[in-house]
Amino acid sequence: MGRHREFDEKKVLDGAIEVFWRRGYSGASIQDVCDAMGLNPGSVYAAFGSKHGLFLAVIRRYLDSMNRPGLELLETNPCGLDGIRAYFDFIANGIVNGNRRWGCLGTNAFVELKEVDDDVAQLMLDHLTRLEIAFREALKRDSFEHPESQAKYLLCIAQGLNVFAKTSPNRETLQTIIDASISSLVSPRLATN
Repeated sequence: MGRHREFDEKKVLDGAIEVFWRRGYSGASIQDVCDAMGLNPGSVYAAFGSKHGLFLAVIRRYLDSMNRPGLELLETNPCGLDGIRAYFDFIANGIVNGNRRWGCLGTNAFVELKEVDDDVAQLMLDHLTRLEIAFREALKRDSFEHPESQAKYLLCIAQGLNVFAKTSPNRETLQTIIDASISSLVSPRLATN
């Protein structure tokens, strides 16, 4: 019979998120991560099996805690364009408030490990697929003519904002990017109406 965990898993994963986010998987030592989690290496290995197992748990926690709220704004807004804007504002607010100052942990991990880690790659591909579907459905709610290609465009904008976060942009710059992206969707519709 396994021992009962004597820690709050969400809390310790939140501690590990920042270390992996700042240093990447390869740059984060298990001791750095353990220190941030307030656990000894034996407890971490007992709970997660390996540094890799911990990292997968961290990515899942990150996607749930940092990205799910933005996705819900996009998926539940009855007006698709308002949902898209709300999602981009959610990302921009996270960047400006410092929650995403190192970009997107998931994107960073995907770029770092996609060629060598199928598990991380699959987690991120699943997330990106969900985001693309959410953009497509939002565009369909507003009867856009090319929701498939426009959803791919918006996915690229979202990832670009996350990468751009690493350059410490201000809200005005982010807003310019968001406004231009939304305008590029709306302008062709206005020209044909």
